[in-house]
Amino acid sequence: MSFLRQFHTIVSDQALSTDEKIQCLLKFGLEVFSLDIAIVSEVVGSNYVILYVESENPDLTPKCTFDLGGTYCTHTLKANKALSFHHAGESVISTHPCYTNFQLESYIGAPIRVGNKTLGTVNFSSAKVSEPFTCEHVDYVELFAQWLGSEFARRQAESVLYNNYKTLQKMEEVASIGSWRIDLESNEVFWSDQTKFIHDVYTHEKPTLDKWLSFFEKANCRQKFSNALADAINSGTPWEIELEVVTKNRRHIWVSCHGEAQFNEDKCVSLFGSVQDITQSVELRETLKAQRKEAEMLLDERSHFLSKISHEMRTPLNGISGLLINSLDEQNADKRTENVQLALRSADILLGLVNEVLDFSKISQEGLSLSPHPTDLSIVISDIVELYKQLIKEPNVQFEADINLSRGCTILCDSVRLNQIITNLLSNSLKFTSQGKIKLSVHTHNTNTGIVLHVIVSDSGIGMSQTSLATLFQPFKQGEKDIGSRYGGTGLGMSIVKELIEVMNGQIEVQSTLGEGSRFKVSIPFTNASINTHDDTIQCEAFDASKLTVLVVEDNEINQKVMEAFLQKFNVTSDFASNGEIALQKCATKSYDLVFMDSIMPVMDGLTTARNLIKKKLLPNHAHIVALTGNTSAEDKAAYELAGMQDVLSKPIELMPLAEALSNCLENLQAHNTLQDVK
Repeated sequence: MSFLRQFHTIVSDQALSTDEKIQCLLKFGLEVFSLDIAIVSEVVGSNYVILYVESENPDLTPKCTFDLGGTYCTHTLKANKALSFHHAGESVISTHPCYTNFQLESYIGAPIRVGNKTLGTVNFSSAKVSEPFTCEHVDYVELFAQWLGSEFARRQAESVLYNNYKTLQKMEEVASIGSWRIDLESNEVFWSDQTKFIHDVYTHEKPTLDKWLSFFEKANCRQKFSNALADAINSGTPWEIELEVVTKNRRHIWVSCHGEAQFNEDKCVSLFGSVQDITQSVELRETLKAQRKEAEMLLDERSHFLSKISHEMRTPLNGISGLLINSLDEQNADKRTENVQLALRSADILLGLVNEVLDFSKISQEGLSLSPHPTDLSIVISDIVELYKQLIKEPNVQFEADINLSRGCTILCDSVRLNQIITNLLSNSLKFTSQGKIKLSVHTHNTNTGIVLHVIVSDSGIGMSQTSLATLFQPFKQGEKDIGSRYGGTGLGMSIVKELIEVMNGQIEVQSTLGEGSRFKVSIPFTNASINTHDDTIQCEAFDASKLTVLVVEDNEINQKVMEAFLQKFNVTSDFASNGEIALQKCATKSYDLVFMDSIMPVMDGLTTARNLIKKKLLPNHAHIVALTGNTSAEDKAAYELAGMQDVLSKPIELMPLAEALSNCLENLQAHNTLQDVK
C-alpha cells in the first residue's frame, strides 16, 4: 500500500480517536523511515516535553522533559523547516549533546505549526545508521507535521468552544429568568420570586391564572397565551412566545414565555416553564427595524436625488456645450455674441443647480448657517423687483409690486439668503403661471428690538391640491405627477426655503387651490442695525492694477486661463504655478504682492503652501494670499485665515470680488510704499 493511501486510511478512520490516530501515524512513520523512536513534542520555553511517543525504550514516556538544547530538534526549530541526517557521527553535529548522550545516528523531523506559532516537532530517530533520507521522506514528515498542526488547532478551537459553552451555561444559571408551574388538578399557579419580580408582584402574593391573564391587557396577547395553554394541554405542544405585559406597577414590558406540558397516563396534569423580561431586546429590535427602514428610505432618496440632479444638469450642460461649439464656426458676430450670452445663462442655471445641491447637502448634514451683516432692506427688495420686471416677459403675465418700506430701513440679516428666499418664491410663481398676475407685497411692522418683515408672493398659476400641499416642503416633491416632467426642476427649492426661514426664526404660510393659484406669506423677525453711509464699494469696472506682481497657484489649466483673462482686464500679467511646491520655488526667486491660492492641489495643497510661505518668509510683509476655492463654509474660511490667507474668492470666480481683492492689495502696496518713503 502506498504511503499516501496508508496515511489517508489512518487519518480518515472515524473509529479512531485523535490520540489513537497519532499513535498509529507514529508507528507507520517508523516503518516508512526504518527507525526506532517516534516522538511528538511540545516546546515550552527551553524545555522539550514529550506529548506522544512510540518506542521500545521504557524511559521515554509522555510528559518526559528534556533540555531543548540537548535535542536535535533545536536545529529543526531554528531552521523552521524539516531537517534530516542519517549518520550523525560523521556530520557537523557529532559533538552535539544528543549524540554524545544518546548516540542517535539517524534523525528526521519537522516543526509543528499551530496558526502563526510553532508548537513543537514530530521527529523520528535511531541509534543505528540509516539509509540517506530522500526528498519523499522529507515530504512525508512535513505532511505528518501539517496534519498534527491542523489537529492541535482543531483541539484548541474545540477547547475554546467548550469553555465558552460552560461559561454560557453558568450565565444561564444565574440569569434573571423566572420559573412557573400550573397544577391542572388543583388549578394552583406557582411563580418563582424572579417571576413575581418581573411582574412587580410582592413575594408573599399568591398568583392565580385569572390574575396572570389580567397582566395581558391587549386582547391579542391574552388570546395568544390562552391558545398556547390550550394546545399544550390538548396535544402536548411546547411553546415559546413573546408577549406584551402591563405589570402591577403599570410598567409596559415585553416577556418571553416558554412552556411545556407534563402528562401522566395520557392526561396533562401540569404545565411548567420560564418567563424572562426581554423589554430591552424588543426595543432594540424595533429600533434597528426603524433604523433599517430609515436607511432604506435614505438610499431610495439618494438614488432619486442622483437621478434627478443628473437629468436637470444635462439640460444646461447641453446648452453650454452646444452653443459654444456652434460659436466656433459662427461668422456673424451678433449671432456669436447671442450664443455666448445664452451659454452664460445656461452656466448660471447650472450654478444655481449646484448651489441647490450644496444647500441640500448642508441641510442633510449639519444644517444651513447664516452670515448676517447690516443690510439696507429697501435696496434688497428694490433689486429683486427690478430683476423680475425684466424676467417676466410673458405678454399674458402681469407683474405687480406693492412695496411699503421706509427708506433706509437697515436690519441685521444675511442678505444673500433673504434674496434666495424671495427669488425662489417668485421663480416658482413665474414657472407655474402662464397667464394672469404675479404679485409681490412687502411690508414691515415694528417690534421692541427691530421689525418683522412680511413678504407675500401670490399668483394665478396652476395652484396645488391638498395632497401636494402636504408634501410641498419635502425634498424632491413637485406636486402632481406630471409637474416634474412638464416644468423641470430638482424639487429642492421649497425645502431649502423653509429651512432658511426656520433658521431665521421665521415662518411660512401657504394657501393654494388647484387651478386657481397660490399665495405664500413669509414672516421673519430682524433686529435693527446701523450701516456705514460711506460707500467704499468697488464698481464693477476694470482699473489699472499693473503695479502688482501676481502669482496664481492653480493646478487646473482651464482655471488658469480664466484667471489670466480676468486679470488682463486689470492690466495684470501674472505668473502661474500648478502646485504648492512650484509656488514655493517661484516665491523664493521673485517677490509677489498678491498670491491667488487654489485650496486643493496635488503634491502640496493650498493650506500647506500658505503656511510654508509665511513660515519661510517668502513673501513681503504687505503681500496678500487669497484663497481660490469652492469650499466657503464658515469652518473652511476659518481654516484659510488660520493658514495666513487674507481673503477668499469663491469659484466660479466673478469679476466684482476679484476687483475688490486687487483693490485691497493695491491699497496695501501704496501704504507700504508710503511708509518706506517716510523711512
